Amino acid sequence: MILRRVIAHFRKQEWTAIAIDFLIVVLGVFVGLQVSNWNEARVDKVRARGFLERIAGDIDADLEEYADRQRFWSEVSAYGARAVAYADTGETDGRSKWELALAFFQASQVAEFFTTSATWEEMRGGGDLSLISNLDLRRALSRYYTNAGNPALSERPSYREHVREKIPLDVQDYIWNHCYGSDSISRQWFVDCAAPIDEARSAAIVDALAGDAALIGELRYWMSTMNVAARIGRDRTMSATELRNAIAEEIEKS
Repeated sequence: MILRRVIAHFRKQEWTAIAIDFLIVVLGVFVGLQVSNWNEARVDKVRARGFLERIAGDIDADLEEYADRQRFWSEVSAYGARAVAYADTGETDGRSKWELALAFFQASQVAEFFTTSATWEEMRGGGDLSLISNLDLRRALSRYYTNAGNPALSERPSYREHVREKIPLDVQDYIWNHCYGSDSISRQWFVDCAAPIDEARSAAIVDALAGDAALIGELRYWMSTMNVAARIGRDRTMSATELRNAIAEEIEKS
């Protein structure tokens, strides 16, 4: 339609009409491009919000898991401290030999932590990080996920293997069944339990463990690692909390 009008005006040398038709065409193209760009920007904004909401959920999961792991690491460390103190001093501090045998075993427990990063990896793999237009937030997220893999948070110590080689299997089975609990989402806890063996047998187990200098050295190393893990956990919890608040503010603005 427009093309026929332009040709007709051109034949009649109606330059003003030609200019008007040209402007109509240019404006039409411009408006079409603007509408297309606006639609694309709107879609990107919706996608960015969706990604941020999912990352917020991932960080909430991290915070919950950090709290659980720090609780468990603290309890493992307490058991380890009792075992090392007995090995160093021979003092029971009022505890039975069974309680000390239990401490040697429970000090070998681990609770690994892995950052929930599926959404971030999806964005990075799909080239979608630019959807997060707030550069400060994008950098903060990058730091959070880049620093996620500290080995202290997932180490399995030599002590774990060696102490379990020395404690009789029937005693270990009892501890697993009566002195320990876990669930399907990797949470663990310790359970108060009665002694399954007499003090004489408990003393024989404890004294054999306490007299193994190499084993006690491994336990000291593991307790030091637990200390590092707890510090990292506290720092990561602080970072995750600050990041979660920044994401909430960004979502509120979108």
